[in-house]
Amino acid sequence: MRRGAPTRRPVSAQPTGKGEQNPAVRAWVRILAVQKAALAAIRDDLEHEMTLPRFDLLSNLVRENGQTLASLSRSMLVTAGNITGLVDRAARDGLVERRADPNDRRAWRVHLTPKGQLAFQRAERRHAARVSKLFSALSGNEMSSLVRMLDKVRHTLHGPELSAVRGPRGEARRTPERGTGRRRARAKTEDDS
Repeated sequence: MRRGAPTRRPVSAQPTGKGEQNPAVRAWVRILAVQKAALAAIRDDLEHEMTLPRFDLLSNLVRENGQTLASLSRSMLVTAGNITGLVDRAARDGLVERRADPNDRRAWRVHLTPKGQLAFQRAERRHAARVSKLFSALSGNEMSSLVRMLDKVRHTLHGPELSAVRGPRGEARRTPERGTGRRRARAKTEDDS
């Protein structure tokens, strides 16, 4: 380390006994407040078009169409049961369709329909305008710095990729396709006996 160079000390997670005077707690409270207000504003805007979870589903399929339910569950950070209901409702409304996986007869892949693509494009324009407005107080450099800092925190929490749904204690949980986990576990137990 160079002499005279400022040293970075990790922000202590230890309580200071002074409530929000701890810099980590102050940052946490601000992040939660901004997240809550931003989600409320975005949800209000999108409600004219679709729910936020449905928007997230369609957005994931625009990025990579034909994902499995397990892949969607991981990328959206929700349980397999949650994604199944979300896909069921979107399929009922004609926005997505399930197709058999040509490489795995047990799995299904979720694809956007033309109606789903159009619905996403309409909602995405509204969403992009709202998000731009939310961050309009920041310069380009400030926005880049914010993204870098949040990526550092995310990396500390989950590693370089948010690759697993986290349980209530922070443990990574697998999100198998619907029903396959129990059957495999039962079959393995029966094979072992």
